[in-house]
Formats: sequence, C-alpha cells, structure tokens
Amino acid sequence: MSPAPIELVGLIATTRGSEASTTPQPAFDPTFVPEIARAYEAAGFDRVLVGQNARCADSLQVASWVAAATTRLKLMVAHRPGFIAPTMAARAFATLDQLSGGRAGVHIITAFNDIETRCDGDYLTKDERYHRSREYVQILRRIWAAESPVDHAGQFYRFDQALSEVRPVNGTIPVFWAGTSEFGLRYGAELADVYAMAPGSVEQVGALVARVKAEAAQHGRCPRFSMSMRLVVADSDAAAWDRATGLLRAVEQRQAAQGLLGRDLGAAAKAAQQKAAEADAAGADPCLWTGLTQATQGRIQVMCLVGSPETLADALMRYWHAGIDNFLVIGFDWLPDTARIGEIGAELRRRTAAAVRGSALSPVG
Repeated sequence: MSPAPIELVGLIATTRGSEASTTPQPAFDPTFVPEIARAYEAAGFDRVLVGQNARCADSLQVASWVAAATTRLKLMVAHRPGFIAPTMAARAFATLDQLSGGRAGVHIITAFNDIETRCDGDYLTKDERYHRSREYVQILRRIWAAESPVDHAGQFYRFDQALSEVRPVNGTIPVFWAGTSEFGLRYGAELADVYAMAPGSVEQVGALVARVKAEAAQHGRCPRFSMSMRLVVADSDAAAWDRATGLLRAVEQRQAAQGLLGRDLGAAAKAAQQKAAEADAAGADPCLWTGLTQATQGRIQVMCLVGSPETLADALMRYWHAGIDNFLVIGFDWLPDTARIGEIGAELRRRTAAAVRGSALSPVG
C-alpha cells in the first residue's frame, strides 16, 4: 500500500474543445489557458501537465503563462530531449522554477513514434532517443546541482565549462518519465522521480508498477507512480453511460468527417488498440471503458472510467491499491468536469488518508 499522499493532476487544454467537440475551435486559444489553469487550482488539483507534440504550442511558454495565472498549482511540463541543448534546458527549467516559486516539474517525452519526431528533423531510432534522453536527464541534474562550471563528453552531448547562475528553488526539479519499451522502462526505473504510465486495467497497471519497482530497487530507488485516465462523470452510473454513448458518437462523426477512419496509424496505435482490447477482455472493472480507443483504431489513446462520483472514487481507489499515487484525471467538458473531478479527488484523498492511518494503527505480526 502506498504511504504517500496522492497528487491530483490535470491537463492544460489550449482550446475549449475536446476530441468529442463538434463545433470548430481554434487550434490555440490563449485566453483559455489561464482560465482552465485557475479552474484546476480552484478545484483543488495539485499539478497540471502542459503537453507537447510536434505541432502544438510551445510547452515552456504555456507553462510560464499558467504559472503567472496561478499561485500554488505545480507544473508537469512535457519536454522532448534533442531539440535544444540540455544545458539550455536546465537553465530554462531553473528559471521557470524560480519564477513560479518552486513549482516546476519536467516530463521527459521520448516521442510517440518516428514519424512525429521527423517533423522536427529528428531521425534517431526509438532506442537511440531513449539513450539520448537518459544522458539528457543526467546532464539536467548535474547542471542544477553544479556550484562551479562542469565539462561533459558523452554519446550525444559534449560541452565545456557549463554553469547555470539560476538554480532551482529546492536544489533540483522533479523528473517525470514515460515509456514501456525495454529502454523506456529500464531508464525510467533508474531516473524517474515519478514514473508515468498510460491508462489500463488495474491488472495491467499493477503489473507495470511491480516491474518498475523491481528494476528501480536495483538502483536503490523508489519512484512514485502516475497514471492518466479520462473520467466520464454524471450524477448516476446510468447517466454516465448515456454520456459515454454520446461522446462515442460525436468522436466517430468527427473522425469520419476528417477522413481519419480506416488509415494505417502505425505500430504505436495498433499497440494501444491491442492493450484496450486486452483490458476489455479481462472484464475486471465494469466501469472501465475503451470504446474511444477501439473506435478510432488507436488514434485516440483514451481509456475512461465511467460512472457516478461514488463509483469513480471506488475505481480510483483500486488503482491506488495497485501502486498509483499520482492521478492525471480529466474529463471532456473542461470547466464543469474539472470542478466535479476535483470533488472526486477530495474524496479520494480522504479515503487514502484513512487507509494509511488504518494501516499504521494495525498490529504487526
């Protein structure tokens, strides 16, 4: 059982629409970023992910906007090694950390697939990118800790007399890491403060937590664990499933209108679809829904928990018992769902705190 307090994490949307929106939305709405950030803070979220891909707004600049709009909300800024020097990244994140009063966090993204990385001119293989990410994180931490200039000569980076005059508020910045390939898992266990994973059934998630823990123990480490999950919440279970049906229809209509269905989306999408099918086949959790992933052939890698607030709190507790203490949980209708999920998070905190107290008071032996 995890003794750590849970962390409730949201996602900064840069537009008011979601995958299920039928009304056209701008690709980037700068007025919505501070609005959704303040909504997360008001709802009691601890942290927000600022995402990154090959075509979206720059994550560090969006994170600065979020930090300026809030007072306590921590950041989990997606960052891809390989596009700026790690020494520059170390200074950028240390600066963000100082400007935000110690709220920065970096989420190392080694990339969804080769096609996307080539959009920015990166032609390394997936394995090579993981080797590079490992060296990158090692350099970040070395620069953050350095009190005098340092030199480095590695496989991917070489520099002389590097130093950052600005230091993180607490001496370092938490590193989030994702990846389930051989090197993704191995290096995540070695480096991550928080190992982040995609959604899955409780069985799938628990098995991955156990694998990473065993690997991390070889390095004398014990990372925290994060899982992302979409929540479809309504006043009752029946109403939530009705809402899920409506979301599925809207997504299918949007995908068909854009001519996306039926295309070969590559190995990563196929793997996501297969994982969703396996989660469904297990049938262990009646409120786990993989309909959006399967209907889009893995293009939308979304698994959902569907139900009333009570049902969803019960479901999330099962993941907590499986080792998750960092919950990245979001809905589809950004502002109202954020408020409701915040209430579910508060209930989850009450339950986990009570469980930890009960465990501490239980006799041993």
